[in-house]
Amino acid sequence: MRKGKIIVASMMLFCVLCFAAVALYFLVLKSDDGQSADQPHAAAILQVAGLVSANKPDPETIKTLFARRVIVRQVNLDSGELLPVAAHQDTQKTCVTLATDQDPAQVRQRCSIVDIYIIQNNEHEIQQVILPVSGKGAKSMMHAFLALESDGRTVKNLLYYDQDETPGLGAKVDDADWLRQWPGKKVLDDRAQPALKVVQQNSGNSDDYTVDGITGATMTSVGVEKSINFWTGDRGYGHFLQRLMKDKQILSNQ
Repeated sequence: MRKGKIIVASMMLFCVLCFAAVALYFLVLKSDDGQSADQPHAAAILQVAGLVSANKPDPETIKTLFARRVIVRQVNLDSGELLPVAAHQDTQKTCVTLATDQDPAQVRQRCSIVDIYIIQNNEHEIQQVILPVSGKGAKSMMHAFLALESDGRTVKNLLYYDQDETPGLGAKVDDADWLRQWPGKKVLDDRAQPALKVVQQNSGNSDDYTVDGITGATMTSVGVEKSINFWTGDRGYGHFLQRLMKDKQILSNQ
């Protein structure tokens, strides 16, 4: 009987210790101002911002650099407003299923409140804004981070961090050679409307809005165009980007 009580007590103590360890884990990982990102996403955000290389540094370096250089903000996609930092934890977001004719990127669901990432330098000057984008490729959902200049329309970088397209074809969306053409391109025209074109047969008359598609991967290339135009349009970040094009100082407002 006594032996049974000891076993039960030991099990209870073990459960308490496990609970305490899990609680401590989350307390340590979460930054003081409520900003956090899981490590793979944080590393991808830092990479697309040009702050780390593809050979990702150790987790502690990622955590420290993310806390110092990345500001996590929330955007109301319906109004285009940046939400106050103080409201970050309390905001209630609404997610709806999109009708087929409203969903060219085939994302299926759209939430009204989303996170974006503002990059600052060591002097706390805003350098760029990073937007999560996603959309259907030839055979998989493709998830990326689109880095824009503070003008809200000029591409600094693009990084596909999660996709399962055909190796050697559509999977080249994460190929450095293909991505090298993106910096300097514009995703919005002068009227702040989505204007990106991904073309398969480039005549050589490339402009600020055109990038070459991936050879042999037409459906993936179309998916890239549709996803970026969707997310920079009115159902995505369009209202926010229109505000940003008029006044880049909104990125500094708290």
